[in-house]
Amino acid sequence: MKQVAWSVTAIAGLLLALTWLTIRATTPDTERHERILGALQTLILNESTLHRDVLRARDGLLSNYDPLVHSLKELRESGSTIQRLNDDADTEHSVRDLRAALDEQASLVETFKSRNALLQNSLRYFGYAIQQLDTDDSDQPAAIKGSVASEMLRFVGSPSQDNAASAGASLDRMAASASPSRQDISAVVAHGRLIVSTLPAVDGSVAGLLASPVGDRARAVQGRYLEQHAQALSEANHFRLVLYATAILLAGSLAYMFVRLGINARNLRARLRFENLIAEISTQFIALHPARMADGIRQGLARLAGHAGVDRAYLLESSADGRTLDRAHVWSADNLTAATNLDRLLDLVACWSLPTHQRQRCIQVSSVQSMPLSVERTALAARGIASWLCVPLWRGERRLGMLGFETTRREGDRTDDDIALFRTAGEIFANAIERDRTESENQALQTQVRRAQRLEAIGTLTGGIAHNFNNILGAVLGYSEMALGKLTADSQPGRYVREARQAGLRAQSVVDQMLTFSRRGEHAHRIVLMRSVLDEAVQLLRASLPATVVITVSTSAEADTAAVRGDATQLQQVVMNFCTNAAHAMDDRGTIDVALDTADVGQEAPLSHGTLAKGRYIRLTVRDTGRGIDPETLERIFEPFFTTRRAGTGLGLATVHGIIADHGGALNVSSRPGFGSRFEAYVAAADTDVHEADDTGAPVLTGRGETILLVEDDRPLMLLGEEMVASLGYEPVGFQSGARALANFQMDPDRFDLVLTDQVMPEITGMELALAVHRIRPEMPIILVTGQSAPLSRETLQAADICEVLRKPLLLQELGDALARHLPVRARRAVG
Repeated sequence: MKQVAWSVTAIAGLLLALTWLTIRATTPDTERHERILGALQTLILNESTLHRDVLRARDGLLSNYDPLVHSLKELRESGSTIQRLNDDADTEHSVRDLRAALDEQASLVETFKSRNALLQNSLRYFGYAIQQLDTDDSDQPAAIKGSVASEMLRFVGSPSQDNAASAGASLDRMAASASPSRQDISAVVAHGRLIVSTLPAVDGSVAGLLASPVGDRARAVQGRYLEQHAQALSEANHFRLVLYATAILLAGSLAYMFVRLGINARNLRARLRFENLIAEISTQFIALHPARMADGIRQGLARLAGHAGVDRAYLLESSADGRTLDRAHVWSADNLTAATNLDRLLDLVACWSLPTHQRQRCIQVSSVQSMPLSVERTALAARGIASWLCVPLWRGERRLGMLGFETTRREGDRTDDDIALFRTAGEIFANAIERDRTESENQALQTQVRRAQRLEAIGTLTGGIAHNFNNILGAVLGYSEMALGKLTADSQPGRYVREARQAGLRAQSVVDQMLTFSRRGEHAHRIVLMRSVLDEAVQLLRASLPATVVITVSTSAEADTAAVRGDATQLQQVVMNFCTNAAHAMDDRGTIDVALDTADVGQEAPLSHGTLAKGRYIRLTVRDTGRGIDPETLERIFEPFFTTRRAGTGLGLATVHGIIADHGGALNVSSRPGFGSRFEAYVAAADTDVHEADDTGAPVLTGRGETILLVEDDRPLMLLGEEMVASLGYEPVGFQSGARALANFQMDPDRFDLVLTDQVMPEITGMELALAVHRIRPEMPIILVTGQSAPLSRETLQAADICEVLRKPLLLQELGDALARHLPVRARRAVG
């Protein structure tokens, strides 16, 4: 497998290299290349066109400057295209120089246009005006006119300084010979002089345009770009060659990997056949009658020996010392004699001194002849063994015997995987042996479990009856106290009612004894109350799980008051992990039954995943109607990172296992495919004491008409509560529904002076009602009434800002004192 892992790593590296080479071997962007070259060629062509049109304009052959404007536009667009498409930092400077030359050229063209327009107009007018001069005029002889025309023509053809001076002199002579009244001669002279002064400037502009570096710079950019493109093509061709070589190497690696995978596949098929064989051997021991156990072991040995290709196989059971042979199960090939003197092998294994032949707590001798000289080699050679595999059988720290396989004709080696499977087979045989030895112990344990279950059932029944009696006694004691308030102490009806109240108090003591019996005699003063942990966890689950998942909660009377020493958050996590897994097992549709009870373990008890020491435990049971768990999976469900869900992490149940172990408990899981699963978590119970306050007979404090919001879902108890509150001088407003009480409170929060509410109600609990009330009036005093035999956790009460908790049944004295303690201080009167 390591070679395959290395091959996969190498192939992954080659694929990454192949990807990188593919990118590097890609030919540069052809479209971009063509566009840049096209823009450069267009720029060079338009510059030539611009030069031609400038010369034509200089010679007066252009009727307008549209060709010049068009050429400039094309030059600018070509320059912008080159600058936009260029992504090479090396040519960026040359492109900027080209753009600067284009801008300078555009400025020269504008200058040329304005000067040339003036020049051409003057030339045309001068030619026209010189022809219109009257040659017969005595003021302007023909010789002067001809001289001016000749000099100007020579100047226009070659605007040198000498020609400019000659043309200027002839113009001066014409101006001097003309009379002031000759405006036409003055116009000819003026335009002639304008031509003499403008033509050199126009020619200078033309020379500047013709000398513009645009063409040279464009050709320089073109040469640089073509050089870079050729270099990129060369690099791409080089990387193509490397890419080809890498592809060949990758193909070779894949071929090697396929060969290795084929070999591994054959090995895996062989391993799978071995695993199936071990599973079949394990299956045959399930529900195997003890009388047929020896035959089952021999059949299993024969099948293992046939698969492993050995000559002899044997299972040796040892006595308590681990060295004395108790019973032997032997299989030999047809042409071999049975193994003898097997008792010496147990002693040899117990004293084995060659660590180089020990693997995975087994002894593997590939070749007896290759062993160093030792007692072990002598003993094995004397038995005629060529190779030997020994799997010691253990049950905890107790040695049960050994499982041996030997060949006599050929040597052989076993892989670590094979040895691990042989160890698994050894564990199967060890379990079969242990089952024989513990059958009688199991029967005794089953008897004890049945007795414990009967006691638990009696305790549960007793607790339920006690709670029902408590509600009945609440009415008896409550009405008795109110009747005593209406009767004189020395009257005969008063004595009757007082005796009835005393009988009710004695009945309450009996109920307390029944509750104590249902809790196995514990007076629990919780460190962490498991019922509170369960209630809070179930509330969170009902909010998070789909509505199609129904959670039912049942607790024994003892579990209602049972406490443990532990972390409430971690214990809540146990409940939530169990229920979340149950919901997944049911595909988010079905019923999850959650139960909380206690268990007393008289002696060490083995469970499916752990062992319980003697002691008292709180048991959390979560049962679902899901698909169930097969035995192979059941053995591994608490292993870290083992999961059967695609999106699972494999840490949920492993965390549960750690939490329960930290709380001194263990886990028991039972399941069958198609019949759901049952998870049980045992947590060591804590021992605390609860003391009840005695009735001192102190005077009952009464109120001054304060309004009390009374919430109790049981109608008789609600009516009784109203009577008791009214008899104490308060005005009660009773509701059977927490939701209705909250709605009434929201309409007029200032109406009420105190809230007296039951804790367990169907629509909204007392805690939830307290939180809702305090969101409206944070200062509102709230007293909680509960039928639980142990107080709620301090953290829970502080979170809801509960002033005090009263236990059912309510007594008038306790109720009056509690109301007086938490209402605003006013003058009160005591009634005795």
